[in-house]
Amino acid sequence: MSEDDADTRPVLYGRHASPFVRRVAVTLRLYGIEYDHAPLMPFGPDKAELAVFNPIARVPALRLADGEMLVDSAVILDHLDQVAGARSLTPAAGAARRRVLTLVAIALGANEKLVAGLYERHFRPREAWHAPWLDACDKQVRDGFGWLDGQFAGPWFTGREMTQADITVAVFWLFGRGKRPKFFAGLGCNRLQALAEKLQGTPAFQATLPEQETLASELG
Repeated sequence: MSEDDADTRPVLYGRHASPFVRRVAVTLRLYGIEYDHAPLMPFGPDKAELAVFNPIARVPALRLADGEMLVDSAVILDHLDQVAGARSLTPAAGAARRRVLTLVAIALGANEKLVAGLYERHFRPREAWHAPWLDACDKQVRDGFGWLDGQFAGPWFTGREMTQADITVAVFWLFGRGKRPKFFAGLGCNRLQALAEKLQGTPAFQATLPEQETLASELG
């Protein structure tokens, strides 16, 4: 491949250990969009580089071929869906679109509470942990994923076709299982576990397996 071809590819910033980065990377691969990967971390020496195009130095970010920079996984996926057109993993309109967006919203909320609890446990000494806050976060994680498990009828969330809801939920579930295996095993979400196992074996998921990193780098 020539240098000119490389210059026309988008660049995805962030490590696959971040579930937000990984859901974008999986989607890029499912859409057949070639891209370059810059595995920057939102901590340490990479933070200054990220802050050049994202003032809060978070990942993911996607630089388009024309230089435009997109930040936040939801914004990036919205753009990728437009590029994919009829192949979009998010329905274009109507009840089907609202259904997928609702499922994704619950998954995002549960994952955000998971991350909040991980931050509390990782960055504060144990004696300073605020137990009521951790309990509230755990309840929202439990309720969110439990609700999603109850919504899954198969073979995919909305029926016969895979959507972004399946991708996002699987990525977030795998992230949670990796970070808090005992807690997630106790949730009893067998449908989500089966979905995650099925997708984890696909080429797009295998190509975006999380790197071995510290917790701080994974939560950006």
